[in-house]
Amino acid sequence: MALKTFTWCVDAGATQDTELKTNVTQFGDGYEQVSSIGINNARESWPLSVTGRSDKTKAVRQFLLDHKGVTPFIMTIDGETKTYRTDGNISRNHLGADVWRVSFNVRQVFIS
Repeated sequence: MALKTFTWCVDAGATQDTELKTNVTQFGDGYEQVSSIGINNARESWPLSVTGRSDKTKAVRQFLLDHKGVTPFIMTIDGETKTYRTDGNISRNHLGADVWRVSFNVRQVFIS
């Protein structure tokens, strides 16, 4: 299966969040042992938005809906190209005239 690429520019001001998956075992004397859960234990997520005319934001929304939060896609954020999936809600808000904003979250995925 060939992955599709998200080609629209996202609005500046996005916030990168990195979740580190670890396993911690604590002992009675205060000592703790920490290990990574999996080989890819650092996973990025971003709250993003795309603002533009109605036809542009409808296309972005449809792209995200077509992937159903399950199928990954390729996206470049902050100059780095990685694989993501939509995580959570997709909202489209009218800002005035023919200007709309699509807001959504993406979560990094690792595929083989």
